[in-house]
Amino acid sequence: MTNETTSTRRGDRPAQARSATTRRKLVQAALEVIYDVGFKSASTPEFSRRAGVSRGALLHHFPTRSDIIVAAMEELLRENTREIRQLAGAVAAQEISLGEFVEFLWQMFSGRFFFLSLEFINEARTDSELRGRMKPVVRDFHAALDGIWSEFEKQAEGQPATTRVALNMTVCLVRGMGVQTVLKDDPAYFRAILEAWKAILPQLLNASRPGPLRPA
Repeated sequence: MTNETTSTRRGDRPAQARSATTRRKLVQAALEVIYDVGFKSASTPEFSRRAGVSRGALLHHFPTRSDIIVAAMEELLRENTREIRQLAGAVAAQEISLGEFVEFLWQMFSGRFFFLSLEFINEARTDSELRGRMKPVVRDFHAALDGIWSEFEKQAEGQPATTRVALNMTVCLVRGMGVQTVLKDDPAYFRAILEAWKAILPQLLNASRPGPLRPA
């Protein structure tokens, strides 16, 4: 390798770093805009404006609107997968209670993450091209969840399926409650359901474990 080639490659590194930074800014801006105004009203010019980059830069990274939408959904799920994994590991290590984990999931599925997900899902329902591109992303998310649930299963005695079903039930519960919050402003109603589930979940999980997990 010549010194000239080495120098050129070293010179490319700052450009590559800038390119990656621009891409991240665009993806985060897309998420912000979709959350603020909804999927239908979110425009690519607004994505570039919020990111503080040119229209040309946006088109360089994402030639079509679908490209940046799918990238935004991937980033959204990736961010929250990391959070779920951290909390699940803390429960498995008995550093936090199951109740705290349920509260974390409730906050996730009744806040920004959930409402952004809802925007994507609702649009994909009637857009077959977008739906086709999103399905693998969602499959990866659920595969990641299954991997996270394995942290719980490590302590199970012969019934890992029970653990996985119980934790997936928890996600389905808080997701359904999150949908209700759009039109139902009744914190006491949701609190009663959460407290009931926090009492039930340890019973389901402890049936397949050598030692009880710390309850709420």
